[in-house]
Amino acid sequence: MIVSLSSIFLYVLLPILVMILLGVLVNWKRTLNIDSLNQLTIYLIVPAFLFEQVYDSSLSWGDITEITYGVFLPTTILGAILWWIYHRRGYPGSTTSALLLGGLVFNAGNFGLPLTQLFYEQHPDIFPGMNGEGLSVQAMMIMLSNISIWLIGYGVIAFGKGQGFGGMLGFFRLPMIYTVLAAFAVRETQTNIPVYLLKVIEFLSHATVPIMLLTLGAQLAKNAQWPQWRLIGPAMVVKLLLLPALTGAIAWLFGLWPWPGAQLVIAAAAPTAVNTLIISLELDGDNRTAADCVFWTTIGSAVSVTAVLLLVVLLGGV
Repeated sequence: MIVSLSSIFLYVLLPILVMILLGVLVNWKRTLNIDSLNQLTIYLIVPAFLFEQVYDSSLSWGDITEITYGVFLPTTILGAILWWIYHRRGYPGSTTSALLLGGLVFNAGNFGLPLTQLFYEQHPDIFPGMNGEGLSVQAMMIMLSNISIWLIGYGVIAFGKGQGFGGMLGFFRLPMIYTVLAAFAVRETQTNIPVYLLKVIEFLSHATVPIMLLTLGAQLAKNAQWPQWRLIGPAMVVKLLLLPALTGAIAWLFGLWPWPGAQLVIAAAAPTAVNTLIISLELDGDNRTAADCVFWTTIGSAVSVTAVLLLVVLLGGV
């Protein structure tokens, strides 16, 4: 199979970047209500997508276990190393927290989902054992990313500011984990869902990619600024290069390569999740560093994600 950087960029990355740009332009002209878009996405659109993907998938609990440790193991290892480095350098707790989240928490939804969808449309069944489950694996990555952001991330920032971990339990007010459990329950019990309800879920699920990308563009438009490169440059290297590289190494070491390891690497290559900034704003953390991580890793991902996709294909494709 002949795959080039130009074809991956043209057919996978460029449509995503154009949609993000449209969100930027609309927000500059009309100032979108981003909070409303986020609420719509979190409480309606993403749950519908998660339910559809899990309900229609053949993922087992063993698959879920592999995906879970394939995500959290590299994050934990790299996070411990980075925390030690930042602590040695004497960074304030709020800055350390922003850099940790900026380097370790990937944008599985707004960016990673359309990336996965477009990639497998261009390269269906490219990995042995995939069986068309690319989006289903990414659905689990979205849930795990939300756990990282709202449960672990909340605790990291609160800890950095000396506020404790109590606030991170707010994760359990979100619908993601309950949606996934409900989808598994319906699938395993073979419960029949009314056709009209399935159609509603399908409509909402199909809206996920465009709404997420336009929202991401609008969010980026609010946070565009020249960064503190001394902080952001290393964070970009960690997020866009080191995290996917370590994820790939662990996937190979634990026998998860090429599948689902390939998708774990693709997801890990995504830029910093926007919700890390939302949490930082809520807890009055280092908002500038958090915003810079989100904005500049998204810009840099145009190059790094293209290269990661090509490398994953060359190493794991058939």
